Amino acid sequence: MAVPVQTWGSLGTMVAEQRDYGTKTAEYLEQNEVYDLMGQLLKQLIVNQPADPIKFLQDELLGKPLLTMCVMGPPGVNRSKYCAQLATEFNVKHIHVGKLLKGKKDLKEALEEGTLVDDGVVIPLVKAECARAKTTGYILDGFPRTVAQAQVLSQKELGFGLDNLILLNAPEKAIRASYTAKLETGKGGAGDKETLINMRLQQYQRHVIGIATLFKNIIRQVEVTTGDDDQSIAFNSIKSNIHIRPFSNAPMRPQRVCIVGACGSGRTTQCRALAKIYGLVHVDLPPLLRKQQKDNGQQVEDVPPEYVSDEELCALVGRRLSETDCIRKGWVLDGFPKTQGQAEFLRQSHFWPTRIVNLKVDSEAVVARISSRRIDPMTCTAYYRTPASVAIRQRLIQAEHDLPLAVRERNQLYSENIDRTMQTFQRVSSTVQGAEEINSVTKAIREKVDTPLPSELAQESASLER
Repeated sequence: MAVPVQTWGSLGTMVAEQRDYGTKTAEYLEQNEVYDLMGQLLKQLIVNQPADPIKFLQDELLGKPLLTMCVMGPPGVNRSKYCAQLATEFNVKHIHVGKLLKGKKDLKEALEEGTLVDDGVVIPLVKAECARAKTTGYILDGFPRTVAQAQVLSQKELGFGLDNLILLNAPEKAIRASYTAKLETGKGGAGDKETLINMRLQQYQRHVIGIATLFKNIIRQVEVTTGDDDQSIAFNSIKSNIHIRPFSNAPMRPQRVCIVGACGSGRTTQCRALAKIYGLVHVDLPPLLRKQQKDNGQQVEDVPPEYVSDEELCALVGRRLSETDCIRKGWVLDGFPKTQGQAEFLRQSHFWPTRIVNLKVDSEAVVARISSRRIDPMTCTAYYRTPASVAIRQRLIQAEHDLPLAVRERNQLYSENIDRTMQTFQRVSSTVQGAEEINSVTKAIREKVDTPLPSELAQESASLER
């Protein structure tokens, strides 16, 4: 008896068996991070170009991936202390560029004057140190300091660029105070110190913008303290911005988090916090909609995403998540998906989230929160508190979609759809009570994001056994 052959249906559709198999295949590839694994292996092949690619790939899979990263920041932010802590924790080499330069006697005068050492001197020195640390991994401390130095990171010798580049920030007043204390050596008067501080800060500010622009798709900025007090909070923030596995220290995919909840549930506040903590791109729908209106020559209006078709929203989100910064840094998606159709779009487009968190808030609590919100019709900015500007205060209005009846209708629409939406990604979905204090909600969300899933723990265990 002839065995029926499964074929493509008309217009490129699949028969049921093929469609079911395709769904299971996509789920397997996503859950086991196969796309990310193959991307990492392909990058190493391109960088190393081995004579025997098969043997090279076998060794790569058996070996432990190495952490390589750069840490930048202005003088006085305790950058080297953080770098030393990171090097110890991840067992990699700490390449302190400042110390390397101080070891050169012919550079003593330039360093004491506070001038930047010529790129022609710094770059070969750093490349040599990185080559020595090729088998151990490294943390570059204080490099790059110029755009020319930054461009070196894209060369083959340094792996065509790093995935982890951290920029430490602190208020200028705190930086000045910290750097002044560092210069308390008894040499030179207060005027000399002030001149040196100004020179160093001007040099830093002149170059950092160009470097940040060059690495805009991977750079992550972290606020730190400058004193000698407890720096554990800042250090943990730095670690959160390094995309590594919690147990084996091997690279992992950037976080892709969806925060959903009814209007007024605090989604945007929490998305901003997560973006800062993990160095993710905050993908917020209302600004994207306003930009699209402006680009299309339409009147810019504050339109709730619930009033926009799934087709239009999916196209908008798909374009944004396909941009380089989202691919390299990861993203936190604000208020999407809210329908099963939107969730299916993420699944079929291979934008599978690593976590989905639903902020649960009572309907009447949402109405109370939204009732105080006012919109600036000129900028579409929402204000929950009275703005300082008299001009802005005088033109604020309450949008029709923020009136109690409209809020209840929007909340009801959300409630009717969210359960089916969450079931699409049931393995990574969870709920957090959003009515708590802001920091408590953030902590609860972080626990959901940081706690490994059973499948992730299994991969970690396998890595450790090898």
